[in-house]
Amino acid sequence: MASSSVGPRIRSLRLQRRLTLKDVADKAGITPSALSQIERDHSNPTLGTLKAIASTLGTTIGHLFPSTAVSDRLVVRARARKRLSPRRGITYELLTPDLSGQIEFIVSVYAPGASTGDEAFAYPGEQCGVVLAGVAEITLYETVHRLRAGDSIRFDCSVPHRIVNPGRRQLKCIWAIIPPTF
Repeated sequence: MASSSVGPRIRSLRLQRRLTLKDVADKAGITPSALSQIERDHSNPTLGTLKAIASTLGTTIGHLFPSTAVSDRLVVRARARKRLSPRRGITYELLTPDLSGQIEFIVSVYAPGASTGDEAFAYPGEQCGVVLAGVAEITLYETVHRLRAGDSIRFDCSVPHRIVNPGRRQLKCIWAIIPPTF
């Protein structure tokens, strides 16, 4: 799904909860103007900003994106994956049927030069992943870990982190995240 569907869903949830732009923006750490731009799809939020907005609205990032019908609650067919595109150049596909279990399993694809944003972000949880193709630079605090195809990593998500594809080729990773955050 294109990120263009995110803004109106954020606005709808905000209005359902009878919150002002200022209420949500203040709690999410952005300006009301920035939130307004996001709601009108005039701005492409970072993953950290999306997480902050979703948390403020009492939901997950995954809930901000339209659902894709899944044939049953055990198997996810490749063509029926829930697709999230929170930022230009990044696509996530949910490999688990939903977020009701104890773990979230996703595949992420980063275009050359794409990143989770200029700022590191953090949230409660644990994440581990493996690079399937390309090169990933994962910054934890101030330390940059460079991973290539076949390399894996595990880290505490409460540590400020960000992910960058510094290469000229597409970066593809599989991630397991506990608890589910999308």
